[in-house]
Amino acid sequence: MQIKCSSCSIPFSMNKEEIAKMAALFKENPTVHYDAHCPKCRKATKITKRQFALNPIYKKMLEE
Repeated sequence: MQIKCSSCSIPFSMNKEEIAKMAALFKENPTVHYDAHCPKCRKATKITKRQFALNPIYKKMLEE
């Protein structure tokens, strides 16, 4: 999953373990957000369930 940092605008990717954690978090409570930390500036970028579900592959993860 590619994410663009909201602070420094550098694109970075998340690994499969983080994506699995994020899916589990959204299954438990759909109103929360996940903080993805930028490897360059270390600031958090918030990811909501709506943003996560835009990708059809990740949407299937939420439905399982």
